[in-house]
Amino acid sequence: MTKKTLAFASGSEHKWKEMQMLLSPFGYEVKLPKDLGISFSPEETETTFTGNSFIKSKELYRLTGLPSFADDSGISVSALGGEPGVYSARFGGPGLTDKERAYLLLQKLGGSADRRAYYSCVVSFVDANVAVSFEGRVDGQIAENYDEEGKFGFGYDPIFIYPPFGKPFSKVPESEKNTVSHRKKAMDLFLTWLQNQK
Repeated sequence: MTKKTLAFASGSEHKWKEMQMLLSPFGYEVKLPKDLGISFSPEETETTFTGNSFIKSKELYRLTGLPSFADDSGISVSALGGEPGVYSARFGGPGLTDKERAYLLLQKLGGSADRRAYYSCVVSFVDANVAVSFEGRVDGQIAENYDEEGKFGFGYDPIFIYPPFGKPFSKVPESEKNTVSHRKKAMDLFLTWLQNQK
């Protein structure tokens, strides 16, 4: 069986591995822009995860002519009016590390009693005939402190507690986190849709 190629609008090997694992059983091979010899860094100018996800998938489709998909994700905190939201990766401005961004969030939240937060992920897909998107979210709360011990996850995982696990995502092995994560939920919806396109 020939594998069908899907272009994935990302520069992250970490995400590529995850996507390849999910899509391979359905007969798809996932290629990153760099695998296709394309330098790719479209400006994300939208104010929603859906908008930014489409900027990436539409641009990659325009450049390659291959069915293309992208994801855009971040964390939204109730007491901060939904911040950092789409700016999660750029929170606090350029030059900050993931850890510094997480500390900045803790600092802004201070001693607020309302610690509610959720991770969202929107996966968008574009080809010659369709442009569709799928959203997943996982609700939890922001910890009082940054978890220095956990060795899993990245980004805001050391300060995001998922109540059913009772611990931050940084202490949850990838295989376990991937059963409940926002990206997994969005990808499940995408895969179900994709299988019905045959």
